[in-house]
Amino acid sequence: MNPVLVIHGGAGKERPASIRADIADHLQQIAAACWPALQDGASALDTVVNAAQMLESDPLFNAGRGSKLQIDGAARLSASLMDGTLERFSGVINVEHLAHPILLCRHLIDEKDRVLAGAGAMARARELGLEEADVRTAQAIALWKAQVEGETGTIGAVALDTDGRLAASTSTGGRGLERIGRVSDSATVAGNYATGTAAASCTGIGEDIVDGALAVRLVAAAEAGQPLPEAARTLRARMDEMGWRAGLIALDHTGAWAVPYTTTRLYWHTVEAGTHHSFHKGN
Repeated sequence: MNPVLVIHGGAGKERPASIRADIADHLQQIAAACWPALQDGASALDTVVNAAQMLESDPLFNAGRGSKLQIDGAARLSASLMDGTLERFSGVINVEHLAHPILLCRHLIDEKDRVLAGAGAMARARELGLEEADVRTAQAIALWKAQVEGETGTIGAVALDTDGRLAASTSTGGRGLERIGRVSDSATVAGNYATGTAAASCTGIGEDIVDGALAVRLVAAAEAGQPLPEAARTLRARMDEMGWRAGLIALDHTGAWAVPYTTTRLYWHTVEAGTHHSFHKGN
């Protein structure tokens, strides 16, 4: 099986040309760093965790160290992971002071209690010795003080490995300036889903993603036998009809991939057979 990796850095409005170039460059660097291991036999699950961890480390994106702040100035992070082969999901909701929530998801996917929130999630992270950090950047704090929503984007990855296994990951700092306790789509199957047939990671307006159950809806269409590109077109038409402002990256077991979106822009990068494709190149 020829492996494929698709990652995204969020969806939303058009950014200035210089920022778009930076996003494209960072996405390509991260995809290129993950590709050799995937090509050499690394699992799809480990690959999407690795990609998400790198994206969480990059303050250009709204996850981990680039997270937006909530109405009280705190960063509360959410993430999820799904193993398509096992059809097993794990999630972390509104956790504070954790550098890489995706790494907690990786541990939880093998545990009995696989979705943890807030203090319970942080307690488990401390038991595991995961890195703690104040992920707020100076820019995020400045935007919060000015009560301005940031423009960084949620991150995610989907991968197909050499054994034909699929996995998906998603991580976010939230919408920005939201009410305390608001739950992002990123830690639900609406925003992140995978089976042995297809995998999807969403970004955009979380409430719209949940309303449309976008990730699971697209995967279910693929499982019903609809070719992924056709399923993506059908879903996008529905998103347009309903006014859902979101985007997603999707990949199926044949290696077909799609990036439907209804926002002005979806920031994505794909590697297949060593060939790179990017939103920045108009592919």
